[in-house]
Formats: sequence, C-alpha cells, structure tokens
Amino acid sequence: MEGLIEVLKSFLLIFLGCIPVVWATTKLKVPSVIGFLITGILVGPYGIGLLKDVHLIETLAEMGVIFLMFTIGIEFSIKKLIAYRNEVLLTGFLQVFLTVLLILGLSLVFLKTSFSNGVFYGFLVAMSSTALVLKMLMDRGEINSPYGRTSFGVLIFQDLTVVFVMLMLPILAGKEGSLGGLFFSIFKSFGFIIGLFLVAYYAVPYIFHQIVKTKSRELFLMTLLSLALGTAFFSYQIGLSLALGAFLAGLVISESDYAYQSVAEIKPLKDLLMAIFFVSIGLLLNPTFLLNNFLKTLALLGVMLLVKFAGIFIATLLVNRSLRVALLTTFYLLQIGEFSFVLALEGKRMGFLSEEFYQVFMGASIASLFITPFWIQFSHNLTEFFLSKISSKLYVRYQKRRAVKIKEEKAELKDHTIVVGFGVVGKNIVYGLKTLKIPYVILEMNPNTVKNYRQKGEPIFFGDATNREILLKFGVREAKTLVVSMGDVIATRKIVSIAKKENPQLYIIVRSKFVAEMEELLKLGANEVIPEEFEVSIEMFAKVLETYKVPKNVIYELLENLRSKHYRAFRNVQDLKFELLEGLEFLKGENIQNFLVKKGYRLAGKSIKELGLRSKTGVTIIAIKRGPEFLINPSPEEKIEEGDVLILIGKEEDLAKAQAYLKEFEP
Repeated sequence: MEGLIEVLKSFLLIFLGCIPVVWATTKLKVPSVIGFLITGILVGPYGIGLLKDVHLIETLAEMGVIFLMFTIGIEFSIKKLIAYRNEVLLTGFLQVFLTVLLILGLSLVFLKTSFSNGVFYGFLVAMSSTALVLKMLMDRGEINSPYGRTSFGVLIFQDLTVVFVMLMLPILAGKEGSLGGLFFSIFKSFGFIIGLFLVAYYAVPYIFHQIVKTKSRELFLMTLLSLALGTAFFSYQIGLSLALGAFLAGLVISESDYAYQSVAEIKPLKDLLMAIFFVSIGLLLNPTFLLNNFLKTLALLGVMLLVKFAGIFIATLLVNRSLRVALLTTFYLLQIGEFSFVLALEGKRMGFLSEEFYQVFMGASIASLFITPFWIQFSHNLTEFFLSKISSKLYVRYQKRRAVKIKEEKAELKDHTIVVGFGVVGKNIVYGLKTLKIPYVILEMNPNTVKNYRQKGEPIFFGDATNREILLKFGVREAKTLVVSMGDVIATRKIVSIAKKENPQLYIIVRSKFVAEMEELLKLGANEVIPEEFEVSIEMFAKVLETYKVPKNVIYELLENLRSKHYRAFRNVQDLKFELLEGLEFLKGENIQNFLVKKGYRLAGKSIKELGLRSKTGVTIIAIKRGPEFLINPSPEEKIEEGDVLILIGKEEDLAKAQAYLKEFEP
C-alpha cells in the first residue's frame, strides 16, 4: 500500500505542479514543453524536494520513453518516408553525419576521448526536438513551407537514427566484445524485427478486426496498449531496448487499417505521457550543480549550437540549394532534442557519461530548449538581415548561379505571368495559362521539381522570389500578373512587397492559408488574396443554403458579396430573408432549383410566355411562390412580380443555362 501511495503522490505533485506553470507559459505564448521542464526542476529532488525517490522518477521517465516511442511509431508511416525521401535520406543523413563527424573530431582532439565515446557524443548533439519543432511549425502555419518540409524530413531521419543508436549502444559500449557477438546481435535484432512484422501482417489485422466488431473503445485501447507493452517487454527479453520494441509496435499499427483510429485513441494518453516524460527530465536536473558549473554548461551549450548550426546549414544548403531555406531550417532545428535525453540516460547507465558530464549536458540541452521559441520568433528577421546586409552580394551571386540562364527566353518575357510555387495550385494555373497561350514563367525552390519539369519543356527555374534580383531577372517590371502560391506566409509578404515596388501596375494574386493573413497582404500591394480556409467554408456554406432551397441567384449574390468585401461580410448573413424559404420543404428533387425576382429586375411584369424560358433553355417554371401563397402549374399568361420565387425544373445543364439567362434581367 505504501508503494501505491508513493506513486499516487508522485503523480499528484507532478500534475498539480504542471497546472500553474503550464498556464503561465501558455499565457506567455511559450510552448508547454518548457512548462513541463520547469515543473520537473521545481518539484524534483534538486528543487523544492517534494519528489525525492529518484528510482521512481527514473521509472516514470522510462515509461514515458516507451509510450513516446510507441506514439511516434504510430504516427510514422512508410508513405511519409517516401514523400519526404530527399529531406529524409539526403538532408537528414548529411545533417546527422556532419554533426557526428564534427563532434567526434572535437572530442578526439580536445577531450582525448575514445572513438566510441566521440561517436556517442555526436549522436547526442545531432538530435533535435520533434515535439517542440513540429508544434511550433504547426502553430505558426509554416509546416508546408520549404523549410517546414525540410525540418520535418530531417526530424523523421533523426527519429529513425535514435532507434539505430539504441540498437548499437551495447556494441559501442563494448558489451558485444567479439565479432561473432556483434553479428549475433545484429542477426538477433533483424530476426526479431522480421518476426514481428510477419506476426503483424497475419495476426494483427485479424485481432483488431475482431476487436473492432465488438464496438468497444475500452477493448480497442487495451489491445493497443497490450501490443505496445508486450512488444517492448519481449524486445527487452531478447536483449534489445524497450524503446525499440515500442517504436516497432507503433510502426506495425501505422501500416494497418486501424492506424488513424489508433492515433485518435492514443492521443490523450500520448499528451499525458509526453508531459510526464518532460517533467521527468526536469526532475533529474540539478540546478545547484549547474550554478556551480555555469561556465562549463555555457561553454558546452555554445559548442553544441555552433557545431549543430554548421551541420544543419551545410546539409540543407547542399540538398535544397537555397540560403534562405538553409538558414530557417537551421534556426528551427538548432536545439537539442528529447531523444538526446533518452540516449543520455541510457549512455550514463552504460558508462559513456559520468554523473558530472551528464548534468552539464542536461543543463545545456534544456537551456537550448528554453531559448528555441525566442530565436524562432526572430528567425525570419535574422535570416533577412543576414541575406540583405551581411552577404547581399554573395547571396545574389549565388542565386544567379543557381538559377538556370534564360537569355533566349528573357527577350520574350513581356506581359507575362510569373507563377511562384509549383504545387497543386501552381500546376492548375499553369495548365490554364498554357491552354490559353498566355506567356508565363515559373519560379520554384525545389530543385528536383525544377529538373523534372524542365525536361518536360516547362519554363520553370530555380530561384528564390524573395530576392529582388531574382524577380528582376525574370521580368517582374514587364510582367502583367504575379501569382504567389506557397506555404510560407513570411516569404509571400516579402515577394508581394518587392514586386509591387518594382511594378506598381502589376496585378498580384496570392494564395494564403488563413483569412487573418489577408489584411497584411492587401496592404503590401496584393490585388487579390484567396484564403484556403475561407474558400472551403463558403463552398460548404453554399451547400448548406442549397439544402434549404435558397434561390441560386441569392446564393451567388451572397457569395460574391462575401468575396468583394474581402470576406468580412459574414456578420451580415442574418440580413438574408429566410422567410422566403417557408413552404419550400417539399422541393427535394435534385433537378429543381429556385430563382428570386428581386426589386428592380426587368423580368417583373413579363408573363411566363413572354419570358420564353422553356423555349430558350428547356427549363419549366412549375410553380411560383408569391408571399405565403403558391401558384402551382401557373398558366403561360401569369405575370411575374417582384418578390416572386420561381420554382424551376429541368436537367442540370439546362438549369445552369436558365440561371444565367434570368440573371440577364438584373437591374
């Protein structure tokens, strides 16, 4: 009973400590991860001292690691790996390799460590915080930007690297002394993984199918957790890590038909265990030791950040070939990640780290997490300062060298359209321009996309449109239209600002993600801003109105009104006269539409025969709603009055013609 009370007390103190601290960090717009770390420092054995059982704390941390790896495995997908293959396989590999190489060299020269220790230190520094970076990218709406995609791809590779390092730690520590032992360890690991996936392929779908048929959420969740804990336990029994087993269990589920439901069910538990994990990291930190070793901690932090900056920047630049993307990716990934804490804890147990070095490393790593939100906040300003002030000439020369030369094409670039970004939207626009034989040029930051589509004959070029020289090179002063369709709102603002200054007559159309971004873009000079979220919402709104049989022309007018007022007219929706709908409930046919004859329409006073709707479009007026009354099957001599709702029936294509014809009578 005492053990249970101690566990309950530990959880209670952790949760009570988190509430005020995380509330404060949320108010300050600081990521909750920072709040969890602070809570751990405060209530831990080296803080106030409310939690003193270090063994229990380490157990909690290990449980947190197991479930963290399990949820990462569920959310990971082979499809994601394929979609981000360049970012994962090239940028990710180069970043980890360069960071490990640099740290290994420094360790061998200055610390006189062994080769295996130097490699281990390199992996500690190479990891970034998946939890923190992805949260900030999503919160700032930058996950689909070039640097957002690159950051995400590198994080995937780092997560996979952790699994590999956890597997290789016993070998690095010398616990597999012989060559035969090393090969046996590798064979055993691969055998376990292959066996697990075979069982998963044949058994897991059947088991989950039977569980799902019961329609019991509790049973589904228990099965999910049993798979995670069971796989982790079996992994440990054959000499592998608990974390590796948990990750593989999650990966197995991620490839099943029940992956999405599994993520939905596990998310609350994931969030809770993530909190416990980060709190547990804070619990193990000794603030007094850090104060006494402040200079050592500060020096280690500086070295780690400098080395990591070099590794990320060089790797991203070599693959992406954009200074701007390389700098922004570096700022996002500069901190030391949560999986480094996992490796550090395991490394301390295996003798890679002394207690003193462990505490210094933990202090420096947590400090890097603390300052991450602040340097990300200013990352765009720092990037622009570097590009425009420190290395302006170098940057322009670099971009010109990277951009494909267009001496022949440039002479024809007049009254053309510049398309920035060649995603789905960009491709659709280019298709239309090509069909209408309108001259255009495409600027894209993905070198593989540029290479592939240039081979297909597209006038697509590698170039950063945030740079004035690049826009000038592609004829922004001679262009008629600029279309900007990219996920980076900061870059979009800069492109609009530069383009408008260079060509005030340029018609600029911008795709944005959120309505909140519109006002700033319009102020900078955009003529049209099309927010994704609003276009989706008004299409849904139109469908809702159609279910209530609101006349088509009323719907069109309302939507046009919303767009023309830059999407601020939703507050006027109540002005719509919904009394027009009364009595229309019987109109359920898919080939029946309505048309409201508003005040001033020139068809008022005309008879149905004079209107000639049937002869011109093939559509019949089967009824007229006039006030509270219905005129069913009106005669050809019936006069149309203002305020009438004409009930139309016909084929879909004929109804579209009828709506267009009736709109010709607008005042």
